[in-house]
Amino acid sequence: MNLEQIARKYQINPNTLNAKDDGLKIAIESIKDLVSEMERKNVDTSIVSKVKKLCEFIYDVSSSSIA
Repeated sequence: MNLEQIARKYQINPNTLNAKDDGLKIAIESIKDLVSEMERKNVDTSIVSKVKKLCEFIYDVSSSSIA
């Protein structure tokens, strides 16, 4: 599946998904939105922490270098 097909599948503007890194950035922002909503709804803090850790992992991977 190419990036244009992925954008269509997930109803994302294809112009914002020009590279895999863009996909990671979109995922990070989506997770941040979920965390905010979970915190507002007083979801179990251990679940919120795990989701935050996932977001940090994705961010670290997207910001990493190969070496």
